[in-house]
Amino acid sequence: MSTPSTGVSNGGVNKMKKLCCLLAPAFLAALIMGVPAAYAAPAPVAVQNPGEVHAIVVGIDQYQHLAQLRGAVADAKDIEASLRVMGVTDIAALYDDKADRDSILKAVYDLSARVKRGDLVILSIAGHGAQEPERVKGSEADGKDAVFLLAGFEPAGPGTRQRILDKEFNHLIKIFESRGARVAFVADSCSGGGLAREVDPRGGELIYRAAPTYKITEDELKPVSSPSDAFSTELDFERSIFLAAVDKHSKAPEVKVPGVEGYRGALSYAFARALEGAADANGDGKITVEELFAYVRQVTYQLSDQRQMIVSASPPSVKASVEPVVELTRSVTYIAPPSLSQTAALSARIGAGAGANPPPKKPTLAVERPVRIATLDGSNTELIGLAPLEAKFEIVSPRQNPELVWDPKSGDVIAAGDVIAHEVSRDDLPAVIDRAAAIRALKAMATRSVQPILLMPDSKLHRLGAQVDVAIDQLSDRSLIMFNIAGDGTVQLLYPQNAAEAGPMEKPQFRLPIKVRAPFGADQIVAISAPERMPELAQALGRLNARRTAGQLVKFIAQNSDADMRVGSVGVFTSP
Repeated sequence: MSTPSTGVSNGGVNKMKKLCCLLAPAFLAALIMGVPAAYAAPAPVAVQNPGEVHAIVVGIDQYQHLAQLRGAVADAKDIEASLRVMGVTDIAALYDDKADRDSILKAVYDLSARVKRGDLVILSIAGHGAQEPERVKGSEADGKDAVFLLAGFEPAGPGTRQRILDKEFNHLIKIFESRGARVAFVADSCSGGGLAREVDPRGGELIYRAAPTYKITEDELKPVSSPSDAFSTELDFERSIFLAAVDKHSKAPEVKVPGVEGYRGALSYAFARALEGAADANGDGKITVEELFAYVRQVTYQLSDQRQMIVSASPPSVKASVEPVVELTRSVTYIAPPSLSQTAALSARIGAGAGANPPPKKPTLAVERPVRIATLDGSNTELIGLAPLEAKFEIVSPRQNPELVWDPKSGDVIAAGDVIAHEVSRDDLPAVIDRAAAIRALKAMATRSVQPILLMPDSKLHRLGAQVDVAIDQLSDRSLIMFNIAGDGTVQLLYPQNAAEAGPMEKPQFRLPIKVRAPFGADQIVAISAPERMPELAQALGRLNARRTAGQLVKFIAQNSDADMRVGSVGVFTSP
């Protein structure tokens, strides 16, 4: 069933498909568990008791002595906007040079005097991170402390004060807990480490939220934390939860999010959408710790093209499956947040009780913006007069953040640092442009209702003959359709292969083994699940199979889907 135009083979899915647990069950759940949310963009919701939620949001792009970031302030403003739509008014928002050490500490101490037992404090930071030799010997297994760097940081003199150690955050969180409050700490930065995949420099440099290695001289920082704080783990907290963009061995890139201008941090974007209600899996008006972690983990993984696997933690005293992070109500007057609508404030009354869901809305594709494409040399002469297929495109220079960069000499097409297709001629480009628009639309659909999906054993560059497995979870009693969009835009049906496979799945996990072969580049494996069979989608895939029809297929999905459909996708990046 494999076609010459795709770079993966499913190895005879009828014979090789396996409905089995891919890892130890607990580890599998920790990695790929996802929770369904209403597929339509959720109506903005409000916290039941707005006065009981407080927030400190920090975002820094403009560093005086470090590389500038492009999306950290937008991340913080997005979270702030989501909180305000929910009815939260007690928010300290600190951006760029306003987010200095004294201001952040003052915001924490001032807030700690106001919080009451049972209150929730959301503390989010977005900006550069770093690693330094540990201050307290033996407190870190690798001998290094993680550090959050502020706008005025420099490694000598007064600028050394403009940083906050991770151990200091432990101390500050304990202050809130001592008042009986709980904290949701979101750290959208990184402290160094390696890459999931090497980046092709022809596609433009990725910006990471990790500062280069430095050596502190004349250190004027006097930590507010005690030596005992250096040994704190999640076991030492009572009700606080933690979300970090990556672990200490990985880098967190700034990414392009579908429908959003500029660059963003995938973790912050996912967290903001979760607060707006997308993480409310069962529509009961509560976002539990488990629902929050699962939703944010999957959306971050997919938006970052698998470059990020977030770290989440909660103390044993927190019953993650039942304890809510926030409780929501839809029996309120609400306004559409800027992230979901560019129109003026929209007032509406939803006359249902707390926790009731609005009627399901049929999903539609977001307003399409052209795919930005450039040639590697910047001349763009070969792109003049190129006619589109389905997706509109805009010819830009390589310095204008193109989504696609085409090398006319080799025929390589690069997207977000990955070579997605080789030997692409000028006439082939419209289909590749359609692919970019299709994947962008599929990622946007996933943020509304995410299908758990994981590529195993990892998301690195896979070579000829290697086998990778696409693992799908949360499938019990749901029908599944899987297809591939190759680097050149060719659609390939992967599952089901017959009528018997089209029915509901009996087990929660499914694994599709795939063998790497030519042509190489990038294949996007898409999984769509629903409570009922999807005969119309299966028929459409049959008509569009083995053709460069990615643009037509995604439009069909958007027009024929419903509120119970979940979407997930992963990229398989291959090379000889």
